[in-house]
Amino acid sequence: MKEDRISKLPDTILKHILSSVDLKQAVQTSVLSKRWTKLWSTLPDLTFNFESLATQRGMYSTWSYHNNKFTPHFTRFVTEYLSHRDDTSTVAKFQLSTGKMSSDSTFVENCIGYAIKHGVQHLDLDVSCYPTPVRFPDGIFASQTLQELKLKQYKNSIVVPKSFILPNLKTLYLDSFKFNGYDDLYSFPKEPFSSFSNLEKLTLHHCEFPGLIICASKLKILEISFHDPLFLFQPKIEQISAPELTSFRYEGYVSLVCTNVDFPCLEEVYFDIYANLESSYTGDIKKKMTLNLVKMLQQLGNAKFVTLSLHIMQVLAMDPHLLEQSPSPFPYIKSLKLTRRLDIILPILMETVPQNVMNYLTKGSSGIRWWSSSHKKGIARTPSKDEIKITGKSATPDILMGVQSASMQKLYN
Repeated sequence: MKEDRISKLPDTILKHILSSVDLKQAVQTSVLSKRWTKLWSTLPDLTFNFESLATQRGMYSTWSYHNNKFTPHFTRFVTEYLSHRDDTSTVAKFQLSTGKMSSDSTFVENCIGYAIKHGVQHLDLDVSCYPTPVRFPDGIFASQTLQELKLKQYKNSIVVPKSFILPNLKTLYLDSFKFNGYDDLYSFPKEPFSSFSNLEKLTLHHCEFPGLIICASKLKILEISFHDPLFLFQPKIEQISAPELTSFRYEGYVSLVCTNVDFPCLEEVYFDIYANLESSYTGDIKKKMTLNLVKMLQQLGNAKFVTLSLHIMQVLAMDPHLLEQSPSPFPYIKSLKLTRRLDIILPILMETVPQNVMNYLTKGSSGIRWWSSSHKKGIARTPSKDEIKITGKSATPDILMGVQSASMQKLYN
């Protein structure tokens, strides 16, 4: 009989091995030998994914996903796993994902309570609870260990606490929440983030925020995105005050509007609007599209490393007179990258970037030189700090040309 060398490895290594499989498979390793009997019960990262478990049972499909047939099996597995887990072992990461499949709110609240009790550091909830919504247990607000919180709101599934204080939270990801300031059980107030004294990264995805105020003294990374074409309203934020912010990312079908921005330490900007200029927009959104974009880019003027999409070039080109009259938005720019997305299917209406658009983006910037690289010859180099780089994501360009060459013909194959 061959020697079992794997079982002689330290617990830390064996736990790392088990972390590469799902929890159901991890439990099944308990039959291998006495060495493995309780190992699964001490795993620090717990991921309970409805889709994954349903697929293992051969029950996952479009019809079964919206059917309650598998829900009792999923709930029972999660409950039994937690009840048999080593109660002295802490939880580093806890993820509960049922998607649109309706879950019992008491079950979800018990899961949150278990995670908080066991010192969870990263909590990720993607659950739909109907008709009774989830209410956070009081223990979450006193948590000294919680550093990352990721929440997705389905229609009236999570009651938003009016006092949301998490002293050590560093990362917050919110999906499909509202910030309207109304007396609404399911919405955040207009200024919700100042109470997160140590917040460093904030992501708002598919959120509605008329009049939102973001005040976060230690925030370093801010990401805002809308990937659904139904989000054709004009997203507006009243104020963003983040004196330590270094990175800003925005993706949406129209430009963000915010006239009161404080980013003195801003270094990196990624800005992409996948505007379909052939479609009709409500109100005067299309009419003001270029103006709103120019105003927003100017608010990001401290950035040194800027990435813009080709769709933005199209929107800027809609109003040549405005570009001529407007100062360059990035007087301190060191690197400019132009990208084209693959995951958003919209027509690119231009094959070259007009000279006036490139002039607008770079005028007044001193020391900018162009550089080029040919992938056919395998020649490439990293641009120096005062150079501008123009690249494409969808295909390897024949020539990567600098802005002073004034042409981007054949940028994409």
